[in-house]
Amino acid sequence: MGRVAVVTDSSTCLPAALAEAFGIRVLPISAYLPEDGVLTGAENAPELLLSEAAEQEELTGANRPFVTEYLAAVEGPGHDAAVLVTPAVEFAAMFRNASLAAELADRPAVAVDARTAAAGQALVVLAGAARAAEGADLDAVVGAIEDASRRVELVASLATLGPLRRSGPVPDTLLGPDVASASRTVFRMRKGAIEPLGPVGSADETLETIRQAYLEGSAGGVERSTVFHAGAAELAARLEAMIGPVDFVSGFSASMQVHTGKGVVGVAWLPTAAARPAEART
Repeated sequence: MGRVAVVTDSSTCLPAALAEAFGIRVLPISAYLPEDGVLTGAENAPELLLSEAAEQEELTGANRPFVTEYLAAVEGPGHDAAVLVTPAVEFAAMFRNASLAAELADRPAVAVDARTAAAGQALVVLAGAARAAEGADLDAVVGAIEDASRRVELVASLATLGPLRRSGPVPDTLLGPDVASASRTVFRMRKGAIEPLGPVGSADETLETIRQAYLEGSAGGVERSTVFHAGAAELAARLEAMIGPVDFVSGFSASMQVHTGKGVVGVAWLPTAAARPAEART
């Protein structure tokens, strides 16, 4: 079998330069606001800031990639097979569309749930894209992605839960109760689950909580890591200084900022594997 394409969506916080370097196809997500028009998540821009009006508007609709968009990516030129990587089904609804496209495609295609989201998903995607760049076949690329999805870790802080509750991608049972407006919610995301690490009262305490979680989770070594943020470049720079250099720093797309609100900051990493992933899917 020839080249394997890796396809994902713009919620991944994957910098455009990395996507281009690995030949990753990133499908855009658009968020619709009643006054500001369409916010398209085709690019991840760390310096992007939403307008004050956009922050206060109710989300009136959002377009995740359609079945037809996934299908067009699978059947496009330059490859003979494809892997479609989506956020965890607990946090978003892309997996169903990707799975249908894989079933309808005229060439081999597999949809894989990354079991994480945002920058964690970016690391899962990169694990598969790196194998594809080496010339690995479909089974090996899927194996690398599935292995990364079992290992990837993400710890982050939200300035507020309001935007997530308003946009509705994550059930209230996963979000937990609201906290005081002066506090920031800190959580760990892994294997399709969210684990609250508790509210903290200041930016310094938030960053220290994230740092401690990263140090504990990366003691055995790290294959690849990233710091990410939503309109919080200063916090992201401080976090990177606290944990040491990462492979890349990325910002949320406009559509992601609508869902999460500004002020998100966090780190995602892929712990070192004990052994190389199996070449075949299980």
